[in-house]
Amino acid sequence: MNVDEQTIKRVINEHGDMIYRLALHYVRDRDDAEDVVQEVLLAYILKVPDDLRAEKAWLIRVTINKSLNIIKKRNKYVIKPDVQDMLEIACTDDEDNDVLNQIRKLNEFDRKIVFLKYYEGYTSDEIGKMVHRSGSLIRKRLMKIKETLKGFFEEG
Repeated sequence: MNVDEQTIKRVINEHGDMIYRLALHYVRDRDDAEDVVQEVLLAYILKVPDDLRAEKAWLIRVTINKSLNIIKKRNKYVIKPDVQDMLEIACTDDEDNDVLNQIRKLNEFDRKIVFLKYYEGYTSDEIGKMVHRSGSLIRKRLMKIKETLKGFFEEG
């Protein structure tokens, strides 16, 4: 299937920010994240997903794979990804920065769930499929995360 210019523009407009944030989450370097975005778009041009209803999921999988390839190339391992870069754009006032500081204290798995749920808008079941867990486990983790964050804000 040939990809026309309109399709590429649509993909960039609808998913470009998400691809960049996800790449940045993994590679933790803005230049490398931009390289990942380019590689993902090239992969899209070369092989358009068969099912366009699953386009976003396809883009996420390709973005993660391309990000991991860059990490392997530079022989660095990401032990604890920092959510600062991927969330700082969304955080504009002091209250948002307080939230960001509390999210940073979460473990890697919980940070990933928060990012996918509240910043990318996925359902618990969709997140479960992405991280190879059940939707009910994701819902339980989200409830626990909310209780933890609620406790922080009630104290303050």
